[in-house]
Amino acid sequence: MNGASARFLITSRKWGSVAWNVDQKGVTSPIGQYSAKQAARNCRVPVPKGANQMTAMWKSNLADALLMDPLVLLHGNVKDIYTIDEPIRSRLPAEWSDQRTVTFDLWLALELERQGYDIVCLYDNPGGIVVLRRPMLATLHDLMAGGPRSASPPQTARTPVASPPQATPLEDWLVPMDVQQSPSDFTGTLLANVLPRQDVRCAVIFRFADRYLAYTDRQDSADRQLSLLLQKAAMSIPLLGQNGATPSRMLLVFDIESQIPQELNSLFPSARSVHIGPPGAEERSEFFRHFAASFDAGGEPRLDLATDASQCALLGQLSEGLRMQDLFSLAVLSRREHLGLSAKQFPQLLTRFKFGTRENAWAKMDPERLRNAKQVLARRVKGQDEVIDEVVPVLIRAKLGLSDLAGSVHSSKPRGAFFFVGPTGVGKTELSKAVAELVFGDEAALLRFDMSEYSEEHQQARLIGAPPGYVGFDQGGQLTNAIQQKPFSVVLFDEIEKAHGRILDKFLQILDDGRLTDGMGKTVYFSESIIIFTSNIGTAPPAQRPSAHSGAQATPPGLPPANTDEAYASLAELPYEGLTAHFRAAVRNFFVNTLGRPEILNRIGEDNILVFRFLTAGDAKSQIIDQQIENMRRSLRERHPVDMHCTASFKQLLMAHPSGFDRNGARGVRNLLNRFVLNRLASDLFMEPDRCRGRVMRVDYEAADGDIGGVTFDRSLLRYEWIDP
Repeated sequence: MNGASARFLITSRKWGSVAWNVDQKGVTSPIGQYSAKQAARNCRVPVPKGANQMTAMWKSNLADALLMDPLVLLHGNVKDIYTIDEPIRSRLPAEWSDQRTVTFDLWLALELERQGYDIVCLYDNPGGIVVLRRPMLATLHDLMAGGPRSASPPQTARTPVASPPQATPLEDWLVPMDVQQSPSDFTGTLLANVLPRQDVRCAVIFRFADRYLAYTDRQDSADRQLSLLLQKAAMSIPLLGQNGATPSRMLLVFDIESQIPQELNSLFPSARSVHIGPPGAEERSEFFRHFAASFDAGGEPRLDLATDASQCALLGQLSEGLRMQDLFSLAVLSRREHLGLSAKQFPQLLTRFKFGTRENAWAKMDPERLRNAKQVLARRVKGQDEVIDEVVPVLIRAKLGLSDLAGSVHSSKPRGAFFFVGPTGVGKTELSKAVAELVFGDEAALLRFDMSEYSEEHQQARLIGAPPGYVGFDQGGQLTNAIQQKPFSVVLFDEIEKAHGRILDKFLQILDDGRLTDGMGKTVYFSESIIIFTSNIGTAPPAQRPSAHSGAQATPPGLPPANTDEAYASLAELPYEGLTAHFRAAVRNFFVNTLGRPEILNRIGEDNILVFRFLTAGDAKSQIIDQQIENMRRSLRERHPVDMHCTASFKQLLMAHPSGFDRNGARGVRNLLNRFVLNRLASDLFMEPDRCRGRVMRVDYEAADGDIGGVTFDRSLLRYEWIDP
């Protein structure tokens, strides 16, 4: 194979094949043009001579399962493609002599034949029964009809066939039987006539088993009958075949383990479950070593990966999470996009593969706007200069692609991760919105998830999608769908402490690997996003300790106060260093002691726990009040021809009201404006629109400025007046 073209083989659903030619112009076939991804999805690519079979631990586990148990349950990466070594390659039809990758079920059938099984057949509904080679067809037909034994002598246990069969013509390869049987009828025939025999070793592969056998609690009568027949069939297989050979075996292929009925798995001692894992880093590195010529050079000198072990290892590391099929898709995409395997171009190729054709928001970001980031964020978030000072350097590192150089040169982790903690209403959510607008140019780039909605373990299905067979399986998860649509975003997990602990485990993979797989097996990537957690941990007073005699015990001197108001007042008096120490200790205690998940805290990093001040400074309060009033005026003018004016006395009331800053922060001020201003303005505008239109509502509080903070609020002192502008 040269650098300009490659030959692919596409396998049809009917087990046929057709040759394709791939060149710089795309994929051409007798029936028209296909996209690179469509062609790569079902392709088998030639392997250069000398390429070794990529080994994996699951193959050893599979060999052990075939030796010990009559029923083998396979799940995991069962829809990928697999390379084959020379002994198995020699068993392909002559027309396929230069093809070196096959689908999993075909790899499995060839491996079973190599281990010496007399008959290897594949079954699915409605595809029916297919035998690997035509000579097996007559033998299986006779057995199913209760006929004589096969004339071929059985092989000894675990002894591969000494010599491969003669080259099989394509028409004698993967031959369907004329007999069509339902899953239950076919299993019943195996039970009655095939599997109990010692003189013939038959390996039966049930493909797509989860499509015609439901999980235990969702089975109807037909499913229960099939499940019972499978158990009986497995139990009918002799412990040893003739001359001590391994007897017949049944293999059921499922997408994921949770689809396997319990009565066939954990509750059935004659079965063994084997997880088929994705390619490991070493296998992916070997792929790039042997298939480098399938990639475009990208206008640079072609890399000699056959001798460059370090570059192969780097490519294997960067492609973490990709299946073998994905790697071949990368090769096709590389030719179309003219991107190679160099350290500079390969990350671009991966981004193009993972996120599709999208504008890179990080590359588009105006550097001048980032240089003024402190001022931009401070205009929206008042009184939190220390937090902003910590956030801006992380954003600069994210822009330059320097987020995690200590861990990896090409990290796939999110561009940044923050844990905002502090009292309510001090700007945690507002700063998240400001970061989204600063980096991505729009607040809509903020994806917000209220974690109080995920307080139960089963609610993780809403976040990442329900498993197959459950309601909503085909809809995906709220988080995974959102990231797939907007990979360049700020992802806000609000009030993280309210989520169930098992759901929080999902963040380990997000923070470590920058990816997450939903219930449908679709992987989304967080490597271009910023992750923000917010929390009020540490603001609530500790629970009262019971007394031996009288129940609740009064708070002893020197201990934290026993109610929320006293706790807020006590914390508000702390200097910022003491406040930071308090909240970080509270967060650490929550993850380590309360939740028992210290590893989540380790992924976030204690230095990334950013503590927000209480809004006690008078100038910060004044700026927040002016900002919220101006926002309200702007919205009013956009919707109705009216305006509003708040006097200095009314602003002083907003600053001193007990339901404002002291208890609820800036959010409390917004609530007071809605209550005292918008309610009255909306009522007047609705009841007397002609009197209000084009005028200004003046809001005042008739009390001396010095008395407002020291006396109880009196609503009767509020004054409203419509005046001309």
